[in-house]
Amino acid sequence: MDLINIILLSLIQGVTEFLPISSSAHLIIFSEIFNNSNQDITVDVFAHFGTLLAVVWYFRGELIKIMSTYKINDVNNLGNCLLIGTLPILFFGFFLRDFIEFNLRNQNVIVFSMIFFGILLLIFEYFRGSRILDDLSWKDSFVLGLFQTLALIPGASRSALVIMGAFYLGFRSVDALKISFLLAIPTLVIIFFGENYLIDFEYEIKISELLLVIFFSFVIALITIHYFLKLVNKIGLLPFVIYRFLLAGILIFI
Repeated sequence: MDLINIILLSLIQGVTEFLPISSSAHLIIFSEIFNNSNQDITVDVFAHFGTLLAVVWYFRGELIKIMSTYKINDVNNLGNCLLIGTLPILFFGFFLRDFIEFNLRNQNVIVFSMIFFGILLLIFEYFRGSRILDDLSWKDSFVLGLFQTLALIPGASRSALVIMGAFYLGFRSVDALKISFLLAIPTLVIIFFGENYLIDFEYEIKISELLLVIFFSFVIALITIHYFLKLVNKIGLLPFVIYRFLLAGILIFI
């Protein structure tokens, strides 16, 4: 894969992973529009790793606090809640991976998902309450995990679904976003090691190119997280929903 493709894919992953607009949809669209049917899965995997490093770095303070206060016997401990929240997608992702790969990774599904889950995002925004991150329980986390499982559908968006789930449970906007970012960490770890296991840790790409993928994805994701947290408090989620509708319209047109 040439350098331009590597940069573009890293840019797409870094920008879209944490926005409620679906990174998988954009990667599929990129592959189809540029007729890149042999898009290296290794690039996708290490682009995810770059975004993982970005969210770990950005929320390093919260992560240090989580680790320092972790209690394995306290099911409502935030660390345990984040782990519980990943169980549904781990289970369904394992059993449905092949079905999704061969049946759902197409533009028709993406168009439907962009519109349908965009509408749901607007609806669930009305459920926002006053709960904060410290109120998160293991039951909440399991519900959020079930919401996150729908992100296996291309175009749905993992971040959008976790935010919707947090709104449904009555969390504030800023805390819904924090939950989405923190829950991304164990989820991206699973994606990284799971995909590496499936490709048997054999890479058909140079180490230098992998480092570029990680670097570009890391930097772009870091910028995206920072400004998304600032913007969403000012403009809400409507602009992202409009973007989803516009992208679906463009795909229908072309």
